[in-house]
Amino acid sequence: MRFAVIDLETTGGLPGRDRIIEIGIVVIENNEEVKHFQTFVDPERDIPEFVRNLTGITEAQVRRAPSFYQVADTVEELLHGAVFVAHNAAFDYRFLKFELERLGKSLHAPRLCTVKLARKIFPGKSSYSLHKLTTALDLSDFKHHRALGDAQAAAEILKLALEKAGAEKVTKEITGYVRPEIIPKRWEHEEWNNIPERAGILYFLGKEDQILYVCGARNLYAKVLESLKSKKKGALKNVHQGLYDIRFEETGTELIAQLKLAVLLHEHRPPCNISSLAPSDNGAPIPDMVLIGAGRTPREKSAVVVKNNQVPGYCFLSEHFDISLPQVLESLHRFPAGLSLTAYIRPALQNKAYRAIFI
Repeated sequence: MRFAVIDLETTGGLPGRDRIIEIGIVVIENNEEVKHFQTFVDPERDIPEFVRNLTGITEAQVRRAPSFYQVADTVEELLHGAVFVAHNAAFDYRFLKFELERLGKSLHAPRLCTVKLARKIFPGKSSYSLHKLTTALDLSDFKHHRALGDAQAAAEILKLALEKAGAEKVTKEITGYVRPEIIPKRWEHEEWNNIPERAGILYFLGKEDQILYVCGARNLYAKVLESLKSKKKGALKNVHQGLYDIRFEETGTELIAQLKLAVLLHEHRPPCNISSLAPSDNGAPIPDMVLIGAGRTPREKSAVVVKNNQVPGYCFLSEHFDISLPQVLESLHRFPAGLSLTAYIRPALQNKAYRAIFI
């Protein structure tokens, strides 16, 4: 099992009002540290005096640091497929989840709190604060109230608990972890961990690679776990014995995932999808525009074209690409003519994740 031990230093205790100023992550595999990460984060606001005194983090340090959106992909990569571990995990998980959701991302990870774990494995201590607990357990000293130091301390507590109690007992303290009941027949290991936490399409395939079920998602990883969790309910309940593989396609945005899904349902009519009809749209005509959204990588952006109240297609562009309609149209992945897709555009126009350029 893979663990990502995390600590955040913040401007205060309230997600939304307060912001992250430092992130520390230690990745543990086979009870050994395999990677660590530390960065200051520009909170784009002043650090309160009591936080500066507590952490020693200065305004100058964070002003030279990246904003959270610039390190979010790295954080996601380190957390992907891992158990989220922290000393008082509820705080760090809630704070990080809020910051990711501000960027249109999400966080769905099993969680392990080293405070609760230590109370079970090392009972009878006078205090379970990070500093006093590491002292009581004769663990190495660390840099208090700094993200990487605190993460390393929590990681040492986890490693000691695994050595003393074993993985089975530690695993019982993990919340939010459910091993899927349905495993595709071509999968040999926990291959769902290879699916990214990004927007896209999931293809559930039979023995001859025929599409049994297809779905779109803002978070492919969370969606695949949800789809596989039970043999008794869900879209796959009657065909799970014939599921051989799952493939995915990243789309950059949930909007493109919805549009592509509508086309796939129209063209393939998979047996486990209830409806193959795109929703009707009775609203006023939508002006000609290009909707710009996130791409599949940080250096890419996506473009969805609306022209003559139709959605002819989409494309991906370099993040530095100057929008030119002829070039966008030339690069277009085209949707079938006559298929009404404008019902998906209207909600996107209210979403801050997209920017409309009228043409």
